[in-house]
Amino acid sequence: MEQNTLEVTERSEVFEFASLRDLVNQALHQNFGEIQLSNGLSTGFRDLDNVIKGLKKGELTTVAVKPGMGKTALMLSFANNLAIKNNHSVAIFSSERSSTKITNRLIESETGMSLDKLIKGNMRPSEKDHMYSLVSQIAKASIFMDDTQQLSVEELFQKARQLKISNNIELIIVDYLELLSTDQLDPESRQEELNKIVYTLKGIAKELNIPVLLFSQVPGHYPSNVVQRPSLKDIPVFLSELSDVVLFLHRTDLIVRPNSTENHPTDLVEIIVGKYNDQKNEDIVQLRYIESHAKFTDK
Repeated sequence: MEQNTLEVTERSEVFEFASLRDLVNQALHQNFGEIQLSNGLSTGFRDLDNVIKGLKKGELTTVAVKPGMGKTALMLSFANNLAIKNNHSVAIFSSERSSTKITNRLIESETGMSLDKLIKGNMRPSEKDHMYSLVSQIAKASIFMDDTQQLSVEELFQKARQLKISNNIELIIVDYLELLSTDQLDPESRQEELNKIVYTLKGIAKELNIPVLLFSQVPGHYPSNVVQRPSLKDIPVFLSELSDVVLFLHRTDLIVRPNSTENHPTDLVEIIVGKYNDQKNEDIVQLRYIESHAKFTDK
């Protein structure tokens, strides 16, 4: 009588399967959708990464922003891209805003919903599930915040060392330069003190071998009816010389054009790369600003 059962041989075989992702990447001769960065973290902005090749270990990147241009929104967009979306460990030192306010802004930016509405929970079940998923993702992010007022750069250095040892932080964000001080008694001038602060921040990047992202508030406002892009001449010489990369945020959507026929301002903004790898020519990268979420994204 014939046996209808399957015989199991003693020989074991290892089967290999080709994944569609690998095959697609092979067909396109690249890791499609990914930018290869040899020594840095992706900013989360593709066009910006194409120019500066990410935030590099041991380097100081300065983002200079005039008042009213969206400094905090850009800072939180960087934090969101690196910590929440890509699971990097990030430290934020902010003497301007409390950790609670930063957290609230992160929640509202990522969910696109006011904190008041989230707390009241007046949502459809499907919407509530989606928001719960987003908030849970934010809560799991490795973001460590310090909102010490009148923080000295020496104290910042000590705290950064501790975070590097205890939580292996991969990026330090400082918001912002002009609110920091030093332990130096009676500095000759505020410019000399700021010079020392920037020099120390650059030392932090080198010693801990991680990128430091420094925000600096450039004084004054742009004329509302003139397209006047910021440049290295708008910041102190020591800041441009000590920084490895210098970026400027320029909101062209805030410029009033009296003779314009546009009914609505554009949502495209500019990141001007004023310095990178000792380049002489400026590069301009466009981002999209989503006003309702107060966040920046790829265009």
